[in-house]
Amino acid sequence: MNADAVQETEPSELVAACRRLYASIDKLDAKAATVAGVSRNDLRCLNILAERPAKPGQIADELNLTTGSVTTLLDRLERAGLARRDRDPNDRRGVLVHPTEHLFTLLGPIYSSVAREVMRIAAAYDPVERREAVKHLSDACSAYESAIDS
Repeated sequence: MNADAVQETEPSELVAACRRLYASIDKLDAKAATVAGVSRNDLRCLNILAERPAKPGQIADELNLTTGSVTTLLDRLERAGLARRDRDPNDRRGVLVHPTEHLFTLLGPIYSSVAREVMRIAAAYDPVERREAVKHLSDACSAYESAIDS
């Protein structure tokens, strides 16, 4: 076989790689939840907050929880020093939930080590390979999301 020839890859190998990726993320999240002393639902909320402040109703929608459950969840996160509730500057009756610096100090090293390793790996790809990798991951996300909606 020519060294320059592209080795054939079956579509089922992409499905298997997605399963491995999901299992790896799941194990890392389990580790992070243990380190933070929170439940997996609590960690899912913290992942939302790590991206942006959110209203409790938005958190309820994203986690598919009742607003009462989110109130209890946020009480736990505040007691743990991982989140804080502040008044929404755009809605005088509203509340915005923010991550605390303690959250990033506690869990940042876990997740940033993965980000650094992915960036190290991606740096070895040429620009076309990186674009294709992003496309494949985005397509896989779309497949998972369409399964949720069906």
